[in-house]
Amino acid sequence: MYIQEDKVEKIRESNDIVDVISDYVSLQKKGKNYFGLCPFHKEKTPSFSVLQDKQIFHCFGCGAGGNVISFIMKYRNVDFIEAVKILAERANIDIYEGNDYNYQLKKENKEKVYEVIKEAARFFYRNLQKDQSALHYFKNRGISSDIVKKFGLGYALNSWDSLNKYLTDKGYKTDLMEKAGLIIKKSDGKYYDRFRNRVMFPVFNVGGKIIGFGGRVLDDSKPKYLNSPETIVFNKRNNLYALNIAVSGGNDRRIIIVEGYMDAIALHQYGIKSVVASLGTSLTKEQAKLLKRYCDEVLICYDSDVAGQTATLRGLDILTDAGFKVKIICIPKGKDPDEYIRAEGKDAFLKCIEGAMPLIEYKIKREAEKFDISTTEGKIGFTNSCARIIKETNNPVVIDAYVSKVSLDTGISAQALYDEIARAETADGAHDKKDSGYNYDIDGQKLYLEAAYIKAERFILYILYSRREFFSLIEKRLSWEDFNDETYKKTAEIMYRFIKNGKSIVPGEIIDSFKNDDEMKKVSSIFSMELADDSNLEKMINDYIDLIDKTKLKKIKTDLMQKMKVYEKEGDVRKSAELLKKIIDIEKQLKVR
Repeated sequence: MYIQEDKVEKIRESNDIVDVISDYVSLQKKGKNYFGLCPFHKEKTPSFSVLQDKQIFHCFGCGAGGNVISFIMKYRNVDFIEAVKILAERANIDIYEGNDYNYQLKKENKEKVYEVIKEAARFFYRNLQKDQSALHYFKNRGISSDIVKKFGLGYALNSWDSLNKYLTDKGYKTDLMEKAGLIIKKSDGKYYDRFRNRVMFPVFNVGGKIIGFGGRVLDDSKPKYLNSPETIVFNKRNNLYALNIAVSGGNDRRIIIVEGYMDAIALHQYGIKSVVASLGTSLTKEQAKLLKRYCDEVLICYDSDVAGQTATLRGLDILTDAGFKVKIICIPKGKDPDEYIRAEGKDAFLKCIEGAMPLIEYKIKREAEKFDISTTEGKIGFTNSCARIIKETNNPVVIDAYVSKVSLDTGISAQALYDEIARAETADGAHDKKDSGYNYDIDGQKLYLEAAYIKAERFILYILYSRREFFSLIEKRLSWEDFNDETYKKTAEIMYRFIKNGKSIVPGEIIDSFKNDDEMKKVSSIFSMELADDSNLEKMINDYIDLIDKTKLKKIKTDLMQKMKVYEKEGDVRKSAELLKKIIDIEKQLKVR
């Protein structure tokens, strides 16, 4: 999909960056800028700044930065187009402007379905207030009237057509009710209500619109739970129950996944709000992708029965493949989260959260239950299984820790375990080399040494933005093609063009020229700079240009030396000598700089 540049610009300009980021981060104004705790790494002291005059954000801790579009991309883990759509909807801007008939028709149909589902939810909610047996179901589980209202809980009457009649009286057509999954057509052409004699759980999308329902019986009828069918607004593979509430109050980029509606509601009742339910026992890839927009760490808390543990294992693989840090909350006494928190209280459940098992530890614990390690055969089987689990990580500290633990538990030497891990890796195929390196960090902040020429190029670009009267000086010595860093080279090309055409340099507009998160982050760092001392600015500019030129010459020299080695191997003395002359000339230039 392509969105016109002028439309993107209009959407960006219609979403003030402070207003947008304030929806996700608590900001405080200090001077002319705003500060808060960075949502992209853990920190105790605010280093996340939002510059309203430049319409950019920048974190001095982890280096994250960009404009309002790149913030949405990074925070909600979506691509550029999706981020623009989100901001367009927020600003009530139609990116299609009525030109796409099919889109408009589908949009109108969706709105009608949303409307009739919302009216059905009102009907169910009012029914609940009048029915003591249904109310007792929730009160008996400690659910307050405030939580009932917050989640829109309701009751479907023990009737074949009460909802159908109610909606018909409201002017809704039966074909719309059927499209919304509220009624079912019989073979004789008549309709009956899908949900009967059930407490009702409205399912909201992350934007807060009701898209479907889950219903639980109050008697022994089957099935115990019944969900809305797939419609043009509802697909349970693509949604998570209570996600709209979990993300509204901030979640420290960490969310707990439970199995059922009542598990999620009960935890919310006790003040544990970063909780969602997976609308069924099996977590899907689509749900993991949705979740990735709002968190980096997931704690799975499924029921302790066999089905719950099997679902947990399936969910682990899906979540790790999606790039989450995963832990497992193990509930004592074989209870589900709803039962446990009602019986033991919030503090006991918080202790369960604190004691959540890392992924590898949980998998090893599960394997230990399958083997009798008091026997030789059991030790061998357990050790082989553990080796396959441990090899999944590339972190040497984690590997050492678990090898030591398994060695201690089984009496099998650590070296034997390392050998088995190596064999398991060989059997499954060697890890991709590019994934085997280690990223060292402190408090989530990556540590690296920045090349001097990068700093120099960023400084020159900042001067072009803030002190464009120096453009002629810079252009005489440095063309935009002379920049070494590819992102900064593209930025320089845009800035040079804007200045020559007399166009203002707007930070958000420059950032919009890039779609990659790392590029946006790098470009935003230009505009978050501050010039401490400009008393000797011309000398600083020339010194930095010298450094940029020197870097370029060194790269050219390196390329020439590599080519010369090739010619020497081929025995081409003439071409080798020509390159040597060029190398000597470059060395002379480097000496005078």
